[in-house]
Parts: sequence; structure tokens; C-alpha cells
Amino acid sequence: MAKKPTAATTAAGKKATVKKAAAKKPAKTAPTRPVPAASRNLAAQPNGTVFGSAAVVAPGSPEEYRARVRMYRHGLGDCFLVTFPRTGHVPFQMLIDCGALARDAEHMQRLVQHVCDTVRADARDAPGVKARLDVVVATHEHKDHVSGFNQARELFDNEFKFGAVWLGWTENLTQPQIKELKEARKQAATKLRAALGSPLAAAAGDAFNGLEALLGFVEDDQATGARSVAEAIEYLKHRGEDAGDLRYLEPGTGPIEMDGVTDVRAYVLGPPRDPILLKGSEVTEQLKRDGVIYHLAATGKAGLDALGAALTAADPVGDRYHPFSAEHRIARTVPEPANDGKQKPNPYFAALRPFVKKTYERKGEEWRRIDHDWLGAFGQLALDLDSDTNNTSLVLAFEFVKTREVLLFVGDAQVGNWRSWANVEFAVPGIPKPLPAHDLIRRTVFYKVGHHCSHNATIKAGGLELMTRDDELVAFIPLDRETAAQMGKKDPVTLKPKGWDMPAAPLFKALREKAKNRVVISDPSEPLTPEAMEASIISTDTYVDYFLR
Repeated sequence: MAKKPTAATTAAGKKATVKKAAAKKPAKTAPTRPVPAASRNLAAQPNGTVFGSAAVVAPGSPEEYRARVRMYRHGLGDCFLVTFPRTGHVPFQMLIDCGALARDAEHMQRLVQHVCDTVRADARDAPGVKARLDVVVATHEHKDHVSGFNQARELFDNEFKFGAVWLGWTENLTQPQIKELKEARKQAATKLRAALGSPLAAAAGDAFNGLEALLGFVEDDQATGARSVAEAIEYLKHRGEDAGDLRYLEPGTGPIEMDGVTDVRAYVLGPPRDPILLKGSEVTEQLKRDGVIYHLAATGKAGLDALGAALTAADPVGDRYHPFSAEHRIARTVPEPANDGKQKPNPYFAALRPFVKKTYERKGEEWRRIDHDWLGAFGQLALDLDSDTNNTSLVLAFEFVKTREVLLFVGDAQVGNWRSWANVEFAVPGIPKPLPAHDLIRRTVFYKVGHHCSHNATIKAGGLELMTRDDELVAFIPLDRETAAQMGKKDPVTLKPKGWDMPAAPLFKALREKAKNRVVISDPSEPLTPEAMEASIISTDTYVDYFLR
């Protein structure tokens, strides 16, 4: 049984200890490779992945290793199983996120079953014995990170035992500022959803393009079932409470010792406490000059109220999508005196018509018109909602004390989260000076790339450029290209989605240069590079394994 955490184990900057599973320990054993479980015959998934058809131990896996990071190839989302061998035959298992966009419940259940088979095999447990996850981490409240906890709820309930649940401090609803932030998100999502279903959407043309895909991060759809993304987080809270070890982690927490795992300790870098950095998400020219972009904070209550007013106004929708109210407009036509529905030219507009035709209606310059421009703010609001949630990501670094290597998991941390690490330090026993978070970044040898390698989820200065172990660095990108291609605004000509820019070309190029081509994409159609294969990376259609040997 895990011990109930005290205030000291859940507060920022305090050391925490993960209670190890009860197990008999032989006098001395070396870390060993897990024993494969029987394969399962399962149908192929839409993207070619066959969960269960690959053995839980891929051919060619090393007999001994200091860590294994398994990235599942299940779609556009994160699911990582991190394994640390420890004394005895029961490795320490940590599941970091479990979610995907555009994947149905059956797909995710097969994924979770494979996780279960892997954990059981690693522990040499027989079928029927609950698979123990020593720690379950949810980095942030987005569908592509937590949908599996809804879609495979029965499997998680019946087949898994949780040792602890780790969440970011931004999920602790007992803190007033968090309740306010959550309420702002809920209000924004509700009003955006109402806007999509209102006559405004039709009147606005392409102003609402892409909102559906963005809202998909914070909502659930028919394919994922009736439970909301927020309910997935609540479920994990209950599982953590039931296990006696639910932690809301703050920047500066650590080192966290994982009992039974020698030479490895964890540190918490984010999400930031500074409310400005918590909302800094965009990469801009101003940011390069040390500026910060504000999101929901900038939209603010006034912006949300304006959106609500537009949706609930009693006037006909024809009036609502004009940039100016009726008293400030000169209509082109006016009703006939008989008021039988017929219109006649407005004499007041007649004098203006030659000027309007020559300027505002000039052929080829329709793009200059402002009729629907104000509705574009709705799209920005959706982007803000998405980015602000990403920036609340729980960020973890795992340090191997003797070799000083670091495994870095950033969730979908965006600019403000990254920038906050410059001021994060850790009090490490036996070290006279505080350990700067940037020192951990410098020693990174494995980097879980944030937000599917989008342009604003890995920064240059204070981020990728800090990583100096170029000859060892490996980068894993959870990305399904086909799903990403179906997202985003529609092209006005083809009416097909333009797709999300993932991986963002400049960042992808920089990652390949920094990691010397040891960059791995989870999309099953992406083959490993020769450099990746030389770096103890092994792939199947179901998952990719990185081994720290």
C-alpha cells in the first residue's frame, strides 16, 4: 500500500518519495530484459497500427538497460511508458499521458491493453494479476493527452493498480486562481461551441474555419464517448486519492526519489507560477526582443462578454455580423412604404455609390473588406484557449546521477513555460548550491518534443540551443501526419483542410541538426534513420523503444 502523502510531499520545493510495490527481493540481481507476453491477433487500425500484434519485447531489444522509453504509435497524441529497472524482477513503471485525436474507443482500448500486457510481462506476472503502474502522469487537460483514461476506463479500473498520480499544480481546484482559470476556459469553450452552432457561423464565411478542430482538444466527440476531457482528469484524481498518493507538483519540486530505482531522480520544471509566463504562448518578432504575448488574459472578460452578447442578441443575425451597429450604417436599400417586404434603393446611398464602387467594391481587392473581420477574433479566442492549456503542462526531467544524463518530458509546454525555467532551482541534498533547471536542460540526452513539433512548443534560446550533448541527444515526436493533415482551416478554393503545420519545418530541421538525425516520429509510416537505429532505438508498427544502456 502506498503511504498517504503529507503536505510536505505535495508542496513546491519539497522532496517526495514514491512508495515501491511490495515484492520479494533476492540478494542481488542485475536489471533484466522483460519476458515477452503472448501476442494478440487484433485487427489493423486505420493508420496501419496493429496493437498487440507486436510482442511486448521487440526483437533486438537489449538484455540490460538503465531506462526504456516506449512511445506508442497510436495516432496524434501522447502515450509514453517509461520503465526503470530496479532491484528484483519488478521494474518501476511510469505512464505519461494516454490520449489521441480522431481515434475511437476500440482503438484506445487496444492500446491500453498492450500497455497492460507490457507491464505484466515486465513484472513476470500471470494474466489476471493487475498490472502495476507506479506513477501515472497527466501533463495537461487536452484530449490528445488524456482521452484514453475515458475511452479505456473499464480496462484502467479492472486491469491496473496505480501507485501514485502526478498532476501539475494547475489542476488543484482548491487554489482560487486555478478555479478562475478553469472557469474562463469553460466559458470560452461553451461560447465558441454556441457560435459554431449559431447562424453567425454561416454568416461569417471562413471566419470560423478551424474552430471545430481546436475545440476538439478540450472537448470529446461521438467517437470518444460521452465523458469530457475534464472528467478524465477527475478520474485520475480519484485514482490517486484511492492509492493514497495524489500530487499536485509545482516548479522547483525535487529531487523526487523513486524508491527501489537506484541512481535516478525526478525534477519538476513547470508549469510556471508566474501568471504572465503561464499565458505566454506565441513565438513572435516581439518575443525575440524579450516581449510576451498574452492570451485569455488579453481576451479577458470583456471579450467573452462581447461574444456572448453576439450570440444572444435579439436582433436578426444579419445585423450581428456587421462591424458597426445599424445607426452608423447607410443601407443600400430601404423598405417600400407599403411594407410588403419589397426593397427600394436608398437615396442616401445613391450619392456614395460611385465612390463605393470605385474603392470598396473594386474587383480583385475584396481582401481589404472589413465586414466580417471582427468575427476573426473568435478564431484567436480558440487559439488562446488551446495555447493557454498547453502552457499549463507538467514538465518532468529524470536525472541519472552518476552519468548526469537527463530524460526530458515537456508535455505541450509553450513559450512561457520554457522561459520560466530560467528561474527554477532545486535544493539537492549534498550539493551546496541550488541546481538550476537550465543545467538539467543542458544535459538532456532524450527529449520528448512538445505539441507534435509545432512551431511554438520548443524555443531556441533557453531551449534547444541549451542542449549541449549533441552526440547523444535523441528526440521523439508523437505525430500522425494523416490526422494533422485533416485539421485546421479550410482552403477557400478546394474546401479541404489546410492541415496543421506539424512538424514545423524550421524546428524539425533544427532538431535533426542538433540530434544528428536521431529524430523519431511516431507515425508508423516513418522509418527509423540509420542514426536512430545506431542509438539503441528499436521500432515496431505498434511502438518505438529508446533504450538508455
